[in-house]
Parts: sequence; structure tokens; C-alpha cells
Amino acid sequence: MKKTSAILWQDAQHQVLFEILDLIAQPDAGDEVLRHLHDYSEHHFALEEHYMLALDYPWTADHIKAHDQFREEIGSLLELGEDDPAFRAAVSTFLTEWLKRHVLGIDKDLEAFILASELK
Repeated sequence: MKKTSAILWQDAQHQVLFEILDLIAQPDAGDEVLRHLHDYSEHHFALEEHYMLALDYPWTADHIKAHDQFREEIGSLLELGEDDPAFRAAVSTFLTEWLKRHVLGIDKDLEAFILASELK
């Protein structure tokens, strides 16, 4: 059997996160888009964190710390409830860049660890 070089659920969920971030930049985006980002990122982070704990991933604490940073950013935005389109566009850009660095950095390390695990 050929070994896959990616985790499909993780890639698909990352794509959805980027799509939600694109929606935030839309001039008519409301708080419901931020709430959707919050809810979906919680779902995604919970699944990754489940795998980290189940597989005894050695960098779990650092990875969860990064997730918590994203959670804090989204929480702050929800508290602000800012309705300015320029502000939302800036937020979208900031969070998109953060997510790109996260996905291409520590998430790739996690992906490699999961793929190498016998328990995947």
C-alpha cells in the first residue's frame, strides 16, 4: 500500500480556515463570520490536539500554545465587534499570515509525526 504524504482531514480543514479568513475581508462581513472562524478553529484545534495527546507528540505544549495565541486573537476581535471594513481586511490579512506560518511550520512537523506513527 502506498503511503500518503499528507493528512487529508488536516489539509481540508486548513483550506476551510483560509476560506473563512477570506470572508472576513469582505465589506459586508458581520460578526457571524468571526463566530464561524472561532467555532471552526476550535473544532480544528481540538482534533489536532487530540492526535497530539493520543500519540504523545513531543511538542504538544508548544503547539497548543500557538493554538491558544490564535484563540486569543479571535476572542479579542469578537469582543471588539469592529464593523469597519478596512479593519476587518487588516484582521483577515494578519490572521491569514499567522495561519500560513503555522500551517507551513509546526503543523507540517505534526503531520510528519502523525504519518510516521503506527497509530495513525
